[in-house]
Amino acid sequence: MARIRVIVPAALMLAALNPTLSPAAPAAGLQCSGTPAQYGAVIRQLEAGAARAQALAEQNPIYISDVEYYAAVLAEARRCAAVLLLGPVAANSP
Repeated sequence: MARIRVIVPAALMLAALNPTLSPAAPAAGLQCSGTPAQYGAVIRQLEAGAARAQALAEQNPIYISDVEYYAAVLAEARRCAAVLLLGPVAANSP
């Protein structure tokens, strides 16, 4: 029950910041609508959840899917934060 209290607000906050997030979405198709500060707060919360899930997974393998979920959501949030902080990076064409 405590896990749900942590996961649900984090997922809702992330969805509110970017309703088009999906683990399969290409980096070029990101539509990050939050501010860097909002993504920073979400990332900190998700990192804490990921650490708890990792600790639980070390005790019981049933929590491995939680670890994978957090890894996917964190990767997406970090990509959005990087895009917002650094801006789009254009490749040089010869």
